[in-house]
Order: sequence, then C-alpha cells, then structure tokens
Amino acid sequence: MKRDDFLIEILTEELPPKALAKLADAFRAGIEEGLQKAGLAFTKIKSYATPRRLAVLVEELAAEQPDQMVERRGPAKSAAFDAEGHPSKACIGFARSCGVAPESLITISNDQGEWVGFRQHVRGKSVSELMPEIAEQSIATLPIPKRMRWGEGDSQFVRPVLSVIMLYGDQVMDATLLGCPANRVTRGHRFHAPEWITIPHAAAYESLLETEGYVVADFVKRRQLVRQKAVDCVNKELQSKGEVYISSDAFLDEVTGLVEWPVALCGKLDSIYLKLPEEVLISSMEDHQRYFPVKDHQGKLLPYFVTISNIQSHEPQRVIHGNERVLRARLADAAFFYDTDQKESLAERVERLKGIIFQAKLGTLYEKAERISKLAAFIAQKTDASIDEATRAGMLAKTDLTTNMVGEFPELQGVMGYYYAIHDGESDNIAKAMKEHYLPRFAGDRLPENAIGQALSIADRVDTLTGAFGIHQIPTGDKDPYGLRRAALGILRILIEKTIDLDLKPVMEFAASCYEQKLSNPETVQQVLAFIQERMRSWCLESGVPADVFAAVAAIQITNPYDAYKRIKAVQSFKQLNEAEALSVANKRVSNILAKYADTIDAKQINRDFFENESEQELARQLEFKSRTIEALSQSGNYNEILLQLAELRQPVDDFFDHVMVMTEDKARRENRILLLGKLRALFLQVADIALLQS
Repeated sequence: MKRDDFLIEILTEELPPKALAKLADAFRAGIEEGLQKAGLAFTKIKSYATPRRLAVLVEELAAEQPDQMVERRGPAKSAAFDAEGHPSKACIGFARSCGVAPESLITISNDQGEWVGFRQHVRGKSVSELMPEIAEQSIATLPIPKRMRWGEGDSQFVRPVLSVIMLYGDQVMDATLLGCPANRVTRGHRFHAPEWITIPHAAAYESLLETEGYVVADFVKRRQLVRQKAVDCVNKELQSKGEVYISSDAFLDEVTGLVEWPVALCGKLDSIYLKLPEEVLISSMEDHQRYFPVKDHQGKLLPYFVTISNIQSHEPQRVIHGNERVLRARLADAAFFYDTDQKESLAERVERLKGIIFQAKLGTLYEKAERISKLAAFIAQKTDASIDEATRAGMLAKTDLTTNMVGEFPELQGVMGYYYAIHDGESDNIAKAMKEHYLPRFAGDRLPENAIGQALSIADRVDTLTGAFGIHQIPTGDKDPYGLRRAALGILRILIEKTIDLDLKPVMEFAASCYEQKLSNPETVQQVLAFIQERMRSWCLESGVPADVFAAVAAIQITNPYDAYKRIKAVQSFKQLNEAEALSVANKRVSNILAKYADTIDAKQINRDFFENESEQELARQLEFKSRTIEALSQSGNYNEILLQLAELRQPVDDFFDHVMVMTEDKARRENRILLLGKLRALFLQVADIALLQS
C-alpha cells in the first residue's frame, strides 16, 4: 500500500503564548486519535507551533484504510422464516436495510443460537476522503475557552485564520477548513520573510521554514534554543559570573510562544533598583516584560536581564536600549510605590478594608479579616500555634491589598504584606504568615512552612468555602468562580502533607457561626464537609489509591483529613495481606446479618454461658484481648498495627462461621451471637469498613 507524509498547517494571527504548547499538543493528539479510529496506519506524528501557526506532520501515512468485511446480524433464524420457509416481515425488513433480497442472507451461529445475517466487503476510504473530517474534529475539540469570528464567515477559532495547508506528499487535498481552501503556501517570519513560501512536499515543511522563512517551527527545539541562547548571552556579557534565572517551565514556554526566530540580548538595569524586594524586580521583568532575570552563583539578583527578541536586528544596541528604558520606567514606578506605601503601617490600613467588598452577600474585606482572624485563632488553639499571633495575622492578612504596589502588581499580594510587616516591626511569624497564607496557589505549588501561615491559609480557605456554600454559590460542572475546588484541595494538602491533626467539622461549625445571620443555607457545614471529602477522593485516586480503599475509609465519615489519610494508607497495606480477602468477605457477611436483624435485643452484654461451641469461646477470647490492644493503639493512631492485629482474627472468624449457626431458634443464644458479631464489626470499624474492599 502506498505511504507518504501528510502535513496540515493552520496559519493565523498571533496565538496566545501561554496556551500555545497546550494547543499544539491537543491538535496533535486529536489528529492521532482520528487516524487511529479511521484505521490509517502511520509511523510517526509530530506537532509544530509558533506564534502564527499550528501544524502537524504525519510520517508515512497510509493512502487508504484497509478493506473490511462488515458483518450484520439480523433476527433469530426461528423468527426469520415461517414453517414453510417463507421469510417473515422482520427478515424482509432486515434484508432491505442491507440492500439485498432475503435469499442473499446467510446464517450466523454461535453457542447461543442461530441468526440470519449479512456479510459485505467494504473498500477502505482514501486519506483524502478521511483527513478533512479528522482535521475538523480535532479543531472542534481544541481547549479554546472562547472562540472568535472574523470577516463575514461563520468559522470560529482562537485567532483569525489566514490560510490552511493540507498536503499528502506533494498533492494538495481538495478540502476547505476554517473557511480557507487548502493550499501549499505559508508565510515565514513577519519581518524577515513576509512573502508567501511554497511547500513542495509535506516532508520539506520544517527545513524550508527554517532556511527560507526564519521560523523555527518545532516548539521543543525553539525552547531549547531560547534557553541556550539566553545562557550564552549571559556568559558572554558577564564572563560566567552570573546565570540566567528561569523561574518555571511555564514561563519558558510562554517566552518560546512569543518568538519564531529567537535572538537573545543582554540588558542592564540601574543598580539603585536592587534595593527593591527581589520579587518586585522579578515580577517587573517576568510578568510585565517577559525578560529573564540574572543571578549570581549565590542566588542574588544582578543588575542584568536577558530579553528574547523575535528579530535579528542590525542594530542590537538600539533594541537593548529600548528594553532598558521600558524596564527603567516600570521600576521607577515600583520604587515610588514602595517608598509611599511604607509611610502608612499595615495596622493603619485595616480601616481601609471596610471600603472593599469581598462578596455582596458576605460583606467587606474588613468583615472577612475579622472572621479569618477568629478562625485562625481557633485553629491555632487546636494546633499549638500562637493564638495571639494568629489573631493579629488574620486582621492584617488582607491589608496589603490596599497598597499602591499590590494595585500595580497584583501578583505580589501577600509578598508585599511580608515586606511591609517587617518594616512595621511585626513579628517574623506574622510577616511570614502574610506571605504564605495564599499558598498553595495552584496544583503542585509549595505549602506554607510557618505554623501561623498554615493556620491562616486554612482559615482563609475555610471562610471562603463556608461563605460560598452558605449563600448557595456551589460549583457546578466546570464553573467555579470562587476557586472552591482549589481552596478545598489546598486545605487537604496543608493538613495531610504537613501532618496536622485537625478535625474540620468543629472548624466548619465555628466558621459558619462567624457569619452570624448572613448564611441562608442550613446545610452549609454538611455540604462543605462532603465537598472536601469529594476533593480528597479525587486527589487520592489521582495518587494511585484504589477506589475501594478510599470508600472503606470514607464510609466511617472521618472529618479529620490527616487521620483519614493515615487510615487510607493502612488499609492499602492491609489489602495486600493474605488474610484481607477472607476478612473482607466475613465482614460483608457480618454486616448483612446485623443489617437484616430487626428484632429487639434484650440482652445487654455477651454471656459466655450461652456458648455451645469452642469456636464461640475462642472468638470471644480473641475479641476481648484485641479490644484492649486496639484501644491502646487507637490513642496513637497506629492504624497499620491495628489492622495487623485484626488480621490475626481470620482463623477464629472462619471457625466461628464454619461451626456456628447465628440465626438459631434459641432467642438467648441468637442474641448472644448477634452481640458477638456486633463487637467484631465494631472493632474493624475503628479503622475502616473493610467489608467494602474488593478482591
């Protein structure tokens, strides 16, 4: 079968740089999925992405699908023909749907019976027939939050589309995509190669764009170039006395998404601005200008930066000078804001929070500050942190939102609170808490290290969750305007990863009481706890915890996340034991017996005089001994050891069910055995409901 390379390119106006890598991956994945569903064989698939294009190259793509033998099954043979062998209406209708006469139908049989059927040889479709639909489907499923229209057409995409390439080998496909007829031309760099470039063959795309178009189309290759050129630029300028600071892969991806032909240039900033907090300098360079800061080998900022230009200038010094001038103006503003803000203490700014609305139904930021101050103190009391510091940190936590610096650099909320708190003479714990209480900001972000910061972070999120649920602002589908899922996950991560033993139920009840009469939802506390448990379920499943293990612990409704997590890990280990399956089955049996037993039990305690079998005596002895042992272990939360102790009950439990009839006619003995099984069940429920474990 013929094979050749296939290329699709969508040439657009400038694409959003932060989303570029994600769009490219999704486009490639969509094309790949479509090819696999269509049965079109290929050897390799590769994506390309620049600020002006998304493209996919499929190497050695089959020219057509393989032929198929399609089999359809109709009515049962007994219902397809009458006693004289004449076809029934059902048989005639089935034959008609297949486009043949009833006589052309065949018999299909297996172990379950016989049916009339039809087999048809279907020739595979060509790649030119299949690819337009595959491409359209892939484009339709791209993760684009809001699509736009342009011109007079109805096509929608993330940005206006200028042209589309669809090449199979050297042949242009007869197709129209996003309102553009497919062709073989593209544009190179907007300034270095603005004219149309003809692509003679799909395989020539990448090399031709680079050699003639001044475009490095491969995103990964371009990202490596950006990194390497930045490093080389700093080494040349500073003779290896400094190094490029790349804060995250996401930032490197964003810079890569801004250029097609990366050129690194090293600029300098006035040393006077190094007196500003490091975060201000980095934010000015990264968030506002997309520059890379430069640090010395001890991690201290140097008065240099690297900018990645999208043009090979004949006068690079003029480009550098322009970038320095823009950064200088921004840093001058920052220095002015910083000096001005320090003339008023954070404590003096508390009153300003009364003029900022937190949420229309939930009051101002001042009211929120009062609530999280009380909540932080409540949590600190239960975690042995300083109550006084937690109280003050709560009142000051949001005050930096009133500063000029945070107004200009909103990404520095909390960070500026730290510096201003230090300037005001607040304790180190309070200052760090102000910086850390916004952590974690996103999945995988670092957590607060300071005990007051942990209490404040939890208090802030609990207050938001309680307030939102209290006014029925509950997340639905993809809608979560208050970031409640992120808030719940943040609480869980802090409590579990920092091993904080805190029951959330009384915390939630206290949080609800702090709102006084503002909450209209009487089920607020229960709903928030259920919401947090659901987030914990998702988090645990993503971490590899089996669903039945989580369900076993969730069944006993533990509202202390760290305690629940210890139980989950213990049950996960217990499930690997040889005894686990038998004890799970026995617990299911016990659970069913107890659930179905509707009679009133007159007996108050187990009476050994009613035992008839040695297995009853032995199980009772073991339960008595284990109860004392497990009670001691429960105090320390040693759930692994508790389950190991319970695993030793396998033989006594098996012997009991082998030799004893629980539902005997003798009422006294029946009740005695029910009480014995109730005690067994209660022992296991001290850790989890292992009856829910699956084999």
